[in-house]
Amino acid sequence: MKKNRYTVTVVSSLATMASKTFTVSSKRVRISLIAISLLLVIFGFIIFDYMTISFDKEKMKRLEKEDIYKEKIIGDLTARVESINESLKKMEIFKDKIMVVTGLKSPWALKDTGFGGPEVENPVENIVNDIELQSGKSGKSPVQTKNQAFKNMVRTAERISKEAKDVEKTLKYVESHINEQKAKLAATPALWPTRGYLTDSFGMRTNPITGKRQFHAGQDIATQLGNKIIATADGYVILTDYTPVYGNLIHIDHSHGFATRYGHLASFNVKEGDRVKRGQVIGYVGNTGRSTAPHLHYEVIYMGKNVNPMNYIID
Repeated sequence: MKKNRYTVTVVSSLATMASKTFTVSSKRVRISLIAISLLLVIFGFIIFDYMTISFDKEKMKRLEKEDIYKEKIIGDLTARVESINESLKKMEIFKDKIMVVTGLKSPWALKDTGFGGPEVENPVENIVNDIELQSGKSGKSPVQTKNQAFKNMVRTAERISKEAKDVEKTLKYVESHINEQKAKLAATPALWPTRGYLTDSFGMRTNPITGKRQFHAGQDIATQLGNKIIATADGYVILTDYTPVYGNLIHIDHSHGFATRYGHLASFNVKEGDRVKRGQVIGYVGNTGRSTAPHLHYEVIYMGKNVNPMNYIID
């Protein structure tokens, strides 16, 4: 069979050089074309592989930077969460002590507070310290493990936040209770209304004017005419008036169920509607009304009933 051949003539542009003629078989041309195509394909793979490797290197560098950044964030958050956790533990102990002091909790509740027992491991610290161990056991990549660490840290932060809110709620209740107790103490008649000698006491007695046995609703204090009379607790003056029995009378409402009366005064130093503080001078000892000598008739009323004033005087 006759083989196809290709003749190639190279003509020089220089007059001094002769033209050259080459004869190439069609088979060699095909082989050359195939070889060139293969080389182009191989070269293309090389270029693609190089570009892929370069891209992977950039990606690895970026991931390494992200990994370092995440580790830094984990470290910073761990320190902050640990600090908050420690503060919260102290607040819990302080809260319990306050509740015991204010009578809202039994003293036995403090029996184990802050003493003994195994040390509780810090869940956040474990997350960071055990990343490699967790990664090896779970088969996850370090990046996946760190992402899980972030999730665990968020859950820990949420738990601490909830506990902090519970402590805050309790402390607000304690504060409210303390304020209520302070208000009640301020409203409790606890002082001597004036200085002098105790004469007729609270309870049954013989009336010095009628000579009959009858109930005496307060405590009489004999003292010098014109001596100061003070409010024995905070309150509002609801009456300053003259009555046939009490003479010049002051009636103070102290709230929380308490009220006081001061009888036989010479004069008033307050008027109806005035807000008075414990220890404030409200009037002066007299001998008005049904009285045989200068003295103060002092009553304490609790929940609408007269009670013995001596049970409340502490100073």
